[in-house]
Amino acid sequence: MISRLRELLLLLTLGLGACQTGPVSSVPTVNKPVAEVVPAVGDVPLQVVSPLSPVLDMAVVVFDQGVGESEDAQRVFPTVRKAESLLMPVTLARTLEASGAFPLVRVVHDGRITLPLVLTGEIIRADGAELELRLELRAADGDVLLNRRYRDVAQPSDYPVAEGEEPFADLYRAVSNDVLRAVNALSVSRREHLQRLALLDFGAQMAPGTFSRFVEAGVDGRRQVVSYPAEGDPMLSRLQRIRRQDDLFIDTVDEQYSDLYDRVVLSYGLWREYSFELQRYGEDYREQAQERKRTARRGTFGAMQQVYASYRKVKIQEEDLRDLVAGFAGESLETVLEVDDGVIRLQGSVDERYAQWRSIMERIYGLESAVPDAAR
Repeated sequence: MISRLRELLLLLTLGLGACQTGPVSSVPTVNKPVAEVVPAVGDVPLQVVSPLSPVLDMAVVVFDQGVGESEDAQRVFPTVRKAESLLMPVTLARTLEASGAFPLVRVVHDGRITLPLVLTGEIIRADGAELELRLELRAADGDVLLNRRYRDVAQPSDYPVAEGEEPFADLYRAVSNDVLRAVNALSVSRREHLQRLALLDFGAQMAPGTFSRFVEAGVDGRRQVVSYPAEGDPMLSRLQRIRRQDDLFIDTVDEQYSDLYDRVVLSYGLWREYSFELQRYGEDYREQAQERKRTARRGTFGAMQQVYASYRKVKIQEEDLRDLVAGFAGESLETVLEVDDGVIRLQGSVDERYAQWRSIMERIYGLESAVPDAAR
């Protein structure tokens, strides 16, 4: 078991951590409700439908790790929590894809990526016994379509985790169903509008002087497309081609997250089982200690030894985990992208690589269109 846990932590050196800053500007948020707390989910079947028409591009952002200064935070292993912030979005993205409504859901490094729908999350609690997440679905116009906290409790039957199974699958299915319900409520014209808006937002980043005029804020604060280039316009064709190249980077990062998930999911399942059992042992020890205190005169030395042995096992397991994560540090990888005229290698963190890639895209667009504010 220790070797499996060590494998998990070593693989985390991929260093695909959540980015705090990026080269793109954030979309103003409007109509943001207070997060609704949903009771612990029960047995939730996944709602499966045909792909929505038109299909909206969606991204799930690497989760906020949610590690603060609270008492619960003191029991969080930062390295494992970092891993969870990467693995959980992949689980959610795959669940959304399994619904059939969203054929392609990408896991991205930053919530300011310009796509029609962006799902962000924060880990409130994740310890193998219980999972609680706060999730927000935001449209490209700034409207918040979903803002809820989800909670699920693991059962002994959830462990050991079988290959291809997920102890908190009901939570992810509940989220998928709610996302589908929220997006399905959008009219066809609104979905088409969000697709166009996301493309023009991307254009405004490539060439602000050219594309910013196509988008304005409405009276309700919602951003909207006020005009759109004519089909066949060379300016629009260039933008669409550059957007497809930008999607190449997003897809490459998404593949790296997915590969990370596939490589460590078994070890992570063991860690969660380990953590689940650790808590159960701790609870059993406290209950036995309280019972011993109430019936001290009737207790036997053998029973006391058994209680101490259980407690000692808990402490040893706890120390093993601490030793595994002590002093751990992530490393950077390079991203290799194949484009029409060659291979581009990007170095550094995901944030740094995306900044390099965006700079290349802006220069290409500027050279092709001879727009001064894009050639930088």
